[in-house]
Amino acid sequence: MFNRKKSSVIPELRPMYKVGKILLILKICCSGNKGSLLKLHLFNWAMLEPERLKALKISSEKKELLLGVWGIDPSLNMALSFATAENLLSRKSNGSYQLTEKAETFIAGAGLLELFDNETNDLKIINKKITETMVQQTAKRWNDEI
Repeated sequence: MFNRKKSSVIPELRPMYKVGKILLILKICCSGNKGSLLKLHLFNWAMLEPERLKALKISSEKKELLLGVWGIDPSLNMALSFATAENLLSRKSNGSYQLTEKAETFIAGAGLLELFDNETNDLKIINKKITETMVQQTAKRWNDEI
């Protein structure tokens, strides 16, 4: 007879880990602490692999997005829904997400910048240099190629 053992869930799939990443991205890399769904997916995808993050850093220096496509992660969408339901994010009429005051309090109280110190350092290098316009222009090319 087999006994089923609990298996651990990798941090990348844990909702609160994803929420933490979303809050960092919005805080450090988005003007007005507000970003589009596509931009959040871009940063989330880039943060999974050092080479991708390096390409994003180079893109920020060149002021041109060098990544032609990126992955869309369903777990990020679930984390966005969770964060919105918890009033950490507000959804704007244009579909973008913005940090709330509750999120700012959470970031400071949890020491999120220190907790995600490696990610914070990487994101601070990129800062707000990847603009929504850059993301939208790249996404527009997807439509043009179809």
